[in-house]
Amino acid sequence: MQHSVSAIDTLKQLPTVSRRYVKLIDRYLAPYQLNSSLYYYILKLHDFGDLPQEKLVQLTGVNASNVTRAIKKLMDSDYIMRKENPDDRRGYLLSLTNKGAAIYQVIPEALQKANEDFFAPLDLEEQTSFIEIINKLSE
Repeated sequence: MQHSVSAIDTLKQLPTVSRRYVKLIDRYLAPYQLNSSLYYYILKLHDFGDLPQEKLVQLTGVNASNVTRAIKKLMDSDYIMRKENPDDRRGYLLSLTNKGAAIYQVIPEALQKANEDFFAPLDLEEQTSFIEIINKLSE
């Protein structure tokens, strides 16, 4: 199927739309020293429990060096900690701290506010269509 120049120009705006969404997430998570590239690890550790770092790399699909940097930031903020792995004395498990478990409760609310701001220019029908189209394109 051929696309017109205007359709191609419109597709070039996808990174701009993505950046706008990321900025909104960053804004709502900033008071907690979190951002769009950090909160996901807290969600994974909450959902899966204590994990070796390699498993977080697998679950997130993020480059190992980026995961290492994110883990360091989260440890510096006292959201996660390392502890000995009882199954492998040479390795460590990553675990949520009490502060990390508490911040988990705040993340969905912050994401909801970011979503509300992101979708504000669209009416309900447009929001539904946008979500359906994004889901279809990401299959």
